[in-house]
Amino acid sequence: MRNLLLMVGVLMAGFSESYSQEKAKRLPLTPLPLTDLSAFRPTTANWKIVGNAFADRQVEQALEGFPGTGVLANLSDPQNRGHLFTRFEHGDMELEADIMMAKNSNSGLYFQGRYELQLQDSWGKREKPKYGDLGGIYQRTDTVTNLGYEGSAPRINASKAPGLWQHIRVWFKAPKFDSQGKKIANARFVEVYVNGVLVQKDFEVSGPTRSGAFKDEKPLGPLMIQGNHGRVALKAIAYKLDEGKPLAISNLVVKEYKSPGEIFQNQSLVSVGERKIDSISYHSASQKDIFLLAYQGQFNFPKTGTYLFKLQTGGGGLLIIDKDTVMLHDGVHGFEQEAIQTFAAKAGAVPFTLIYNKFIGWRQGLALYVEGPGMTIQPLHAAGSVFHEPPVEPILIDTDPQQAVLQRTFMDDGETRRTHCLSIGTPEGIHFTVDLQEGRLFQVWSGGFLDATPMWNRRGNQQIGIPLGMVQKFAAGTDLRSVAGKAVVPDWDQKSAFRFSEYTLDRSGLPTFQYTCLGVTISDKLSPSAKERSLNRKVTLTSKDGFQYRIASGKSIELLPDGSYAIDDKAYYLVLNSPNLKPTIHQTGNTQELLFSAAKAGQYAIDYTLIW
Repeated sequence: MRNLLLMVGVLMAGFSESYSQEKAKRLPLTPLPLTDLSAFRPTTANWKIVGNAFADRQVEQALEGFPGTGVLANLSDPQNRGHLFTRFEHGDMELEADIMMAKNSNSGLYFQGRYELQLQDSWGKREKPKYGDLGGIYQRTDTVTNLGYEGSAPRINASKAPGLWQHIRVWFKAPKFDSQGKKIANARFVEVYVNGVLVQKDFEVSGPTRSGAFKDEKPLGPLMIQGNHGRVALKAIAYKLDEGKPLAISNLVVKEYKSPGEIFQNQSLVSVGERKIDSISYHSASQKDIFLLAYQGQFNFPKTGTYLFKLQTGGGGLLIIDKDTVMLHDGVHGFEQEAIQTFAAKAGAVPFTLIYNKFIGWRQGLALYVEGPGMTIQPLHAAGSVFHEPPVEPILIDTDPQQAVLQRTFMDDGETRRTHCLSIGTPEGIHFTVDLQEGRLFQVWSGGFLDATPMWNRRGNQQIGIPLGMVQKFAAGTDLRSVAGKAVVPDWDQKSAFRFSEYTLDRSGLPTFQYTCLGVTISDKLSPSAKERSLNRKVTLTSKDGFQYRIASGKSIELLPDGSYAIDDKAYYLVLNSPNLKPTIHQTGNTQELLFSAAKAGQYAIDYTLIW
């Protein structure tokens, strides 16, 4: 083993500069081409390839397409309302797509043409979700009574408003059959996400759901998009077909050593034993709490291509494939921390070494996952090697029926942790977070308020609050962009910084925020609507100089026929309530900004409503 660890040290010498654990969270899926309809079987005239789609959120079944390519639209009418089938057939698969619903429209994705995931305009529904809502798995039909059974409602209503693009992600497992054709496992929706929210988890379907194209069950079938229940558009459709050829491990042995401590490279180790085993598990150790395990064997790659490995260790770890150090996960790590890296492999057997260094007694768990060409993600470890935190009763912060509830928290924006955030929960069920350090609206959501478990359970190390609903986040940075031509800097250490002053509460408990920057005073009031999922914002700026203020930003901003704006590639709507406000759209790199420019001193009110 001394030789092995010396070899590890040599390999790492040329590895550290180019190594990145966060190059990709997953392998890219295969895009479904939408330049024409050649990826689909012949169908009726309701299915069109268009360049953009618009659905009026106030008019039922109003969805239209505009010339171009890249968007698949069902523009159904009483004479043309056929379904659409892919030419490819699938068993196990992953699918992602962006969908746009017309108001009160209804459609569905039928996996293998048999098992429906419901597409529905469920925006604004306040009652408990049902199987027929967006993200629901539709019922089967009893052939004797004609009544529905099974079916699964989404966990929450994560639907956006009609005319907005909504993202869905599905991991589907097809039914399995033995060599005689007898079914031995039901179809299963492993995971379904709608707009980033997990709405289905491990739901089995015992047979085809209502209105499926086929009544039997088979290993393969086409994906079907329903065309007879309403207008819908789809884009960015991508998929991965699992070919049923997993990565196998052979000739597996484990060598056990005493842990040398946090750093194990180039260390002389004391051997405890060596033996053949049939699976990777930290339970392989004979020592109780502190040890180092070195697994050696062969990966049998089923195809040539790029594979992605994900390693989780309660402690430190290292993965070497052939002579390449693929992942170094050295140091102190909790099991929830992931090391992720890709590896270009040729089909066939390749030697590997996996090291697990458990040098802290109470940290535990070892997991290694892989996905690759024609292969959805699979575990390479034994099920019992995964560490699960002991179950705890969630600590939830509820809203008050009469007053707004305010809670200071940290929040993650995907890149950094924001440490000066205030979340406001309202009786209307519309909640929002303000980043006080940048004076901006950080996020909005509806439904439940906050899960405070990461803040208040045990040590509360994470200190983050988790919104209990589908979240719409907004662009980082201060909304006040410049004063007298001078850029605003959200750095509290600088005299020119954007600074939070205070907030005051009205009778309903809603705050009005006060900020200052470069001689500008800002008053910012946000209030929810009682009628629909929307949030009103009124910002009053008093300045002795001209300034520029960002109302919104995103990948694209569209001025819609009704005078409202669709922001960030139709992620949310913005409706101006100030009739004299004349903002302009500016292009900055890959981002568009909706800016209001004041040429001279004065007081200005910017009043708008956000709808998502």
